[in-house]
Parts: sequence; C-alpha cells; structure tokens
Amino acid sequence: HLLHPQTSPPAMFTRSACLAAVAASAAAFQPTLRSGAPAKVNQRATCAVSMSAQNNAKVAVAGLAALPLIVGGADANALTSKDINNLTYEEVKGTGIANRCPEVASNGEDIILQQNTKYKITDLCLEPKSFQIETEVQKKRGESRREFVDTKLVTRATYSLAGVEGPLFYDKDGSLTFQEKEGLDYAATTVQLPGGERVPFFFTIKELVAKATAPKGISPGTEFGGTFTVPSYRSGLFLDPKGRGATTGYDMAQALPAFEADGNEGQAELFKENNKVFQVTDGSLEFAVNKVDGQTGEFSGVFVSEQLSDTDMGSKAPKKVLVKGIVYGKVSTAAGDEGY
Repeated sequence: HLLHPQTSPPAMFTRSACLAAVAASAAAFQPTLRSGAPAKVNQRATCAVSMSAQNNAKVAVAGLAALPLIVGGADANALTSKDINNLTYEEVKGTGIANRCPEVASNGEDIILQQNTKYKITDLCLEPKSFQIETEVQKKRGESRREFVDTKLVTRATYSLAGVEGPLFYDKDGSLTFQEKEGLDYAATTVQLPGGERVPFFFTIKELVAKATAPKGISPGTEFGGTFTVPSYRSGLFLDPKGRGATTGYDMAQALPAFEADGNEGQAELFKENNKVFQVTDGSLEFAVNKVDGQTGEFSGVFVSEQLSDTDMGSKAPKKVLVKGIVYGKVSTAAGDEGY
C-alpha cells in the first residue's frame, strides 16, 4: 500500500568482504567479555552510533533525562539485513554475527503511514553495546555517591533480542503506537562490576508499549518511548542451593530452634531467604530512528533502556541497569492473520 514495493537495498559488503570485516573486527561489536580489560567508571558512556539525518539539521537524542545517550560517528562495519541473510550457517557459526542486529545502509525515503491503516513491525532487533549498573562509588574525602558504572560482560554473545514483532497503529490520541507481542524478547544476562560482584538480570522488552509523535510516518529523528514488563529472573520451580523454592522444595533450611533464636533483626533476613516470590517489575525504553528506507520499510537507530536486576526471588535488593545499543526493525502493512 503506502509502503513502496519491497526491493533489496544494495549490499554494503560482498560476501568475502563481509567475512573479512567480521573476522577483523568481531570484538568491536561486543561489550567487554570475561577475558577483556577491567571496566572503568564512566557516567557518560557513549554508544558510537550516528543519529545524524542526511540533509536534516535535527538531531534525535534517545536517552533518559538524567543519563543522556551521547552519539558518535557512524559504524563503518555495520551489516545490512541483506549482508546477514546472504551468509550460510557455516559462515555465521562462531563469528558472533548471530548476535548482531542489521542496520540500514543509508537514508532513503521516509516510511509514510496512514492513520486509518493497520501496520506491524517485524524483525525488531536490539543489540546492546554497553551495560551499566547503578552502585555506590567512592569519591574524594571519603564521600560516596550513586553512579552508573561500566561493567564487564560475563554472558556469552547471546544477549541481543531478535525477531520481535507487534502491531503498529495510530492511537486515539493521534500518537503512533507500537505494542510488543512476540519474538525472542528476553535474554538472561550477567555482568560484573569493577569490584568483582556479578549482577544477573533479564534484558527484555516484554509487553512494551512505545509511542511516538509522528503524524506522517517514520523518518530520521522519530523517537519512540514507553514502558515494558520485567519478569522474575527465576521461575517458581527453581530451587536454591538449600532446596528452597517458591512452588516446590523445602519451606525453610534452618532448624526451628535456630529460626527462633533471634527474635529481632535476624528474622527479616531469614524470612526473605525462605519466602521465595515471583517478582515482576517495570522498565522503560526509548529509541530514536536515524536511518530509514521507505522502499523496504526498514529503519535503524539507537536505544537506551532502564530496568531492575534480579532479586534472587525476593532475598536481595535489585540494582538499576542501564543498557544502550542499536535498534533495527521493519514496517509493513498488517495482513490480518498475525494473531494479535
């Protein structure tokens, strides 16, 4: 309909050039792994992805008010969807490309949308470039304050979200709205703080409802923002090392006399360890589009997400997690048989 007939954009790399680029720079597309250098404290970490639109003076900034996402130059080693689709399994295996999100090669025509037509976003992909955790940081003169610090990734290259899709429509208030419905919308991830503490969390955008003020469609500078649901890192069937669980396992690990020995402060700590709960929290996501291709319906840009870490089923206080990276998606007209 209003989207131009789908045609493949020119490939940024030939197959041989693509593989050579990946082999030479695979490490540049992933956060610091276990074998990497220690993370440095940096409250203003940046995601080196360009958001400047061609012949457009407006610069879209996707970020939380207190921690803006500062953008840099375009990534010369970005892969398009055609580059990735042209690779065989053997060419992808062991390279980290499966964890990569494609990007739009260059700006084309805007994605024009009509308010009385139903659309959908498919192949939505979020690839984190940095993970930060809010923690106490010691300053001069014995002072300390809470800051987001860089972390070292412990999880292997399985932390990206891919294949996410959902309806895209104009709401009653005139805002362009996307609702996440299905796909690989979560990834169990663990990072390590500079002091050695490891923080597990569910990187996710489950039940995301993101809105944008875009009366004519999606173009460079379009910004989406909304909230999502973060499920518990553990399920009810999980048993801790002492055999305690939420729906199965022992009720408590301590003998009754030991449990009753301290009637004051110790009771709260024991209660949290014994009383396993399935906690669901909220998160927020903002992403800004910097490149679009009206012929294929593709768009790419950057995102910033804030959510809480794992609570070990209620026994620990969660930490704030800040994730920054790149986003990719594809807009098309809804066929009516999607099931959402």
